[in-house]
Amino acid sequence: MATPTPITDEQLAPFRAAMQTIRTPGTYDKVYNDECVFSFDTPFSPGGLYVSLSNWQGVSASYLTSHSIKTSSPVYVLIKKVRVAKPDDPEKVKEEPKTMNDLLQATLPENRYDEVVSLELVAVDPSGSTSAIPFPHDDVPMMVASAAEAVVAHQAAGDAEAVNTLVEDEERPVSKYAEGLVQLDNGVKISPDSSKWECAESGMKENLWLNLSTGYIGSGRKNWDGSGGTNGGLNHYTATGNLYPLAVKLGTITPTDADVYSYAPDEDQMVKVPKLGEYLKHWGINIMDLQKTDKSMAEMELDLNQNAELWAITEKGAKLEPVSGPGFTGLVNLGNSCYMNSTLQLLMASPASPLLLKYGDKAIADSLIATAPTDAPAEDPITQLAKLANGIASGDYSVAPPTPTTTDGDEGKDGAGAAAEGPSAAAAMASEFGALLKPRMFKTLVGRGHSEFSSGRQQDAEEYLQHLLEFIGRAEHQASSSGRFTTCMGPTLDKPIASWYQHGLQSRLQCGTTHTVRYKAEPPSTVLSLAIPLTEATNKEQIEVYQETQRLKRAKIEEKEGDGKAKEAKEAKEAEDEGEGEA
Repeated sequence: MATPTPITDEQLAPFRAAMQTIRTPGTYDKVYNDECVFSFDTPFSPGGLYVSLSNWQGVSASYLTSHSIKTSSPVYVLIKKVRVAKPDDPEKVKEEPKTMNDLLQATLPENRYDEVVSLELVAVDPSGSTSAIPFPHDDVPMMVASAAEAVVAHQAAGDAEAVNTLVEDEERPVSKYAEGLVQLDNGVKISPDSSKWECAESGMKENLWLNLSTGYIGSGRKNWDGSGGTNGGLNHYTATGNLYPLAVKLGTITPTDADVYSYAPDEDQMVKVPKLGEYLKHWGINIMDLQKTDKSMAEMELDLNQNAELWAITEKGAKLEPVSGPGFTGLVNLGNSCYMNSTLQLLMASPASPLLLKYGDKAIADSLIATAPTDAPAEDPITQLAKLANGIASGDYSVAPPTPTTTDGDEGKDGAGAAAEGPSAAAAMASEFGALLKPRMFKTLVGRGHSEFSSGRQQDAEEYLQHLLEFIGRAEHQASSSGRFTTCMGPTLDKPIASWYQHGLQSRLQCGTTHTVRYKAEPPSTVLSLAIPLTEATNKEQIEVYQETQRLKRAKIEEKEGDGKAKEAKEAKEAEDEGEGEA
């Protein structure tokens, strides 16, 4: 292996001079290392993503100089990622997907491609000039290296919020087997060194689960294509007579949380174990000494929601003609976000739509982004609205797939002749990963504080439309009051977006005897509702089935809430009786 070229003192000078401004993010800090806060460029974009080591905001190359000067951020870590198709294993027997989950797993990029990551450290001087040094490198000052490593490894801010949403939506119950858990005294002690953890059955080093009763380490469940694990944990549960159902996923254990699964048939789900720290101590594990090293189940579900290509399943076999360019930019489903995507596409479908006129124009969008708050541009509604509208209108994230080319000659093992049937693998990946618009920051911002739109559940598009226009209205009022709009757009556009979509109704009431008429103007509205009597429906049977399903669902929810209240009342009564007994 070649010895890396030493970095000179002259090259290191700007990085040493900026060490006082460099900060290392903690567990709960927000790090934007997966997407530019002003555009939809990512580490997979041609120019990569520059993440500040001062405020942890990620920006694309086009915003690097202005961001550095405005926020006084002199040092960035440049993250570039490339996906490379995984080689076929000739000895591996290919299996056909059997379930919908198998099909979704098959579309995940991580199951088809390997990621190649390259890093650099970049210094920006007050004049805007840049200089770069390789990273990692032994000559880089330890403080700078530690901060850069932490920024690259940190969970992305958007993913952190999405994972929290999934966990809140899931409502994991406390396992009935948690209280008084049996733990064998078999002398087993688990090393705090994660590199020494492995499945006792297969020797696997990933996706490991520790049985809380026996101390046995087994791998997770096996996926249809052989990935995931070898069922080591589940096999152990079966082999021990189904007596020890609780297992914790190693690598997810932190002082505050961990993934615990119950294999018991009457639970068979993720659960909570209140005394987890005490039970882990029995096996020599101090939760205060552990750091998260593996994806939690919620993070894996998030990957599936955000990256699984459902269109590849639902539209398989369909002959679709791809379109691209301005006005033809698609939005990626972030997991039950079709209500948001359809609403946004509706509002921006026409080049003359108010949202595009007001925020999609590049000059206006650049001006609004230039006036974004320095501390948290990802939290600013006007900045994110300009980012979204300009991203859709520009066509920068709607790239035409490459034209198939034919290849003369033999079709070797490398698949050279495959280009005759379609784009090359590299071109296909460029089309697949280089033109994705994921409105994650916008979704988080609009939904924050709302009981439904902040969740990961399906929602009603009409309700979201009204909430979105109200949200934009509040943000615009604040921006207009501060004079931000005056400097960024003309007076013809400086009016509330909601007013462009409002209509007025007038009701007419006529007396049947005197025939006098009274007119009344109704308040402005954004939605015109047309009442359709159910008696006129042609699908009455389907309506009745739907109504009965909804009735049963409501009854189940009410029963669950009633049981919860009854349990709380019982516990309160027992606590009261206990207090009276002690008195």
